[in-house]
Amino acid sequence: MRTSKNSIRVCVRGQTLSLVLPRIYCRSVKRIALGISDNPENRKFAELKAKQIEIDFLSGSFDTTLEKYRQKEPTPAPKAKLTLPEIYEKYVDSRRKNVSPTTWKGYQGHLRQFLVCPYNLLEEASKIRDWAVANKSTDTARRLLVQANAACEWAVDRGMLLTNPFKGSAVKIKSKKSKPKISLFTVEEKAAILQAFAESNKFGYMAPLIQFLFLTGCRTSEAIALQWKHTKSDCSSISFEEAIVFGVGGAVRKKGTKQSEAREFPCNSQLRVLLLSIKPENAIANTSVFLRPGGSPISRQDLRTAWYGKGKDEGVVKLLVRDGVLETYRPQYNTRHTFISQCLEAGIAPTQVAEWVGNSAEIIFRNYAGIINKKSVPEF
Repeated sequence: MRTSKNSIRVCVRGQTLSLVLPRIYCRSVKRIALGISDNPENRKFAELKAKQIEIDFLSGSFDTTLEKYRQKEPTPAPKAKLTLPEIYEKYVDSRRKNVSPTTWKGYQGHLRQFLVCPYNLLEEASKIRDWAVANKSTDTARRLLVQANAACEWAVDRGMLLTNPFKGSAVKIKSKKSKPKISLFTVEEKAAILQAFAESNKFGYMAPLIQFLFLTGCRTSEAIALQWKHTKSDCSSISFEEAIVFGVGGAVRKKGTKQSEAREFPCNSQLRVLLLSIKPENAIANTSVFLRPGGSPISRQDLRTAWYGKGKDEGVVKLLVRDGVLETYRPQYNTRHTFISQCLEAGIAPTQVAEWVGNSAEIIFRNYAGIINKKSVPEF
């Protein structure tokens, strides 16, 4: 674009616009790079810039250094500092599809704890650690810091953070709790519990489920999820392939069990007789095996109420303890421990027991080592 020889020209250099100032302005020809692409809108902007320079020159306010007329790089807005709750929320959202509703519920609990903490910036990691140690139990503090470390490690892997400020923060926090000793029901206690349920006017409908738990050692979530489609037509075997777990929104039926997709469980004669005795003549595949008197599935809460009690009303097992039939109270999950222990005491290989109950052999060896190692050296 050219006018008179003393006019400022707009020209293209490379792919961007520049202004060319004649000698009258600076004693030599000067070029001001505008750093903007050549298009009609930007050309109008360049022409206005040229007019501004001409007006300044005529009015005596011309900046001979030309700094006033150069395109200033916009100062980037300071990036908002990421907080631990923000990182943790992104981390758990990335895992939502791959974890059980129970685990997801736990994540939400951790997030609430991080939101309560008065410190939340990642640069305050040491203060967050000190707050957790001072205000939470040892186990809870350690659990929170383990979660914070996992979330920040995830963020580092994705380029969101340069370093993980929580790395190693949970290492020195040792749990003060000793692992509770597994307490088993004796043969006599098991018989007393089964009899009490069978004779209970209020909870007699629970008797088959209690016997089932003792005979399979399965998890509660697996037992209450069992439907007739999961059993062979002659009840010779069971497929544990679903579980009812608790998430943020309540009870949810999910595919797979805690440790695996599914597992087959062979029924012995006792278990087969039990299942056949409660199986309807025309059993519907999607009907639950264990039902309330009204026909709806037994829930975890139903089982807890029957076993332990609710409010002032004591459950069947609590009453047995009160009456001295059982020496101490043990939760319903101990039916699983009892089954595993009895199998091991009967000489069944730990690897086989692990397969039946859906655990790893490592867990069986670690948790039941006292029973496994109790065997006498054989005579040769």
